[in-house]
Amino acid sequence: MDDKLDLLLADGVIDEVLGRLKSGKEANISLVRRGEDVVAAKVYKDRATRSFKNNAEYKEGRKVRNTRTQRAMDSGGSFGREAAEQEWKSAEADALYKLAGSGVRIPAPVLFYEGVLLMDLVRGADGGPAPRLIDVTLDRDAALGIYADLCAQIIAMLCCDLIHGDLSPYNILAAADGPTIIDFPQVVSAVHSSRAEYYFLRDFDNIVRFVAGFDPALAVHTADGRAIWRAYVSRDLTPQFVPPPPPPPRATRGPDRRGPRGNGHPPQRRNDRPPLGADGRPSGNGRPPQRHNDRPPLGADGRPLPPSAQRPQPPQRTHAPRPQPQRTERPPPRADAPRPGGGGKRRRPKRRF
Repeated sequence: MDDKLDLLLADGVIDEVLGRLKSGKEANISLVRRGEDVVAAKVYKDRATRSFKNNAEYKEGRKVRNTRTQRAMDSGGSFGREAAEQEWKSAEADALYKLAGSGVRIPAPVLFYEGVLLMDLVRGADGGPAPRLIDVTLDRDAALGIYADLCAQIIAMLCCDLIHGDLSPYNILAAADGPTIIDFPQVVSAVHSSRAEYYFLRDFDNIVRFVAGFDPALAVHTADGRAIWRAYVSRDLTPQFVPPPPPPPRATRGPDRRGPRGNGHPPQRRNDRPPLGADGRPSGNGRPPQRHNDRPPLGADGRPLPPSAQRPQPPQRTHAPRPQPQRTERPPPRADAPRPGGGGKRRRPKRRF
């Protein structure tokens, strides 16, 4: 049992701890009884024990009302680190209270006491704790409905100037009344964070990729994220905003766009076409036309002459190869013959001063 839950029992905030429900990278969730109700108690882990530690980018733009505490957090001292840790734990409670009644389906907050967040238990269709969306198998028709529901919730969240920052099927519960978004410690301010657009598009793409796994046709809705962000930047975003329909797929150019021509055979090349006659139709034998020199001589009636009446062809002239001039070899030089250029050593010219 967690020490924080012992503190809540001692202070009378809760009456009984029923057991551990889930253990995550940021916190442990237990079922507790508070009066007649069974609620979920989220106990956050310390920075030294939780696996998610690189949260500096998520906390950009977060401010506390106490200026002294804010200066201590900026300086990075021991008191400032403790204040930043408490602010990280209370960020989810602040986000849940802000999103209550905004159209975003979330677990209703009950109480935030000594670093422990009490929330309503999200129940599934069987009445027990709702499973995660990643553990549910969707059919093709249900995938479109899940996408439309989550898209409307993301738009409503952005209208409150908030971005989840780590939205995925692991942080969405398949509740009886529809998908419910949980886990808001890393919530990002859409107004003050310099990387707000990056986190928003990443969250949106995670949802599109998940539903496209059940219906590949939904992959075209990736462009909806940028359309929503453009509407937010131009201050035209409302909870009733509907992204424009995706453009139709571009037709690919190729031989498949046209059907087979004529009898279904591929078109012939220019060199493969049969020769045409005087009437524009292919000639009888379909052979390629002969050269002018290869045609037999014709008589007065237009028919080819017999070989006996044909004029004998003149014999082809053969050119004899030109005689090549013979090279005469020069006798080798004598040993006592002077070398060209005067021979001997080269005399150095005298210097004149």
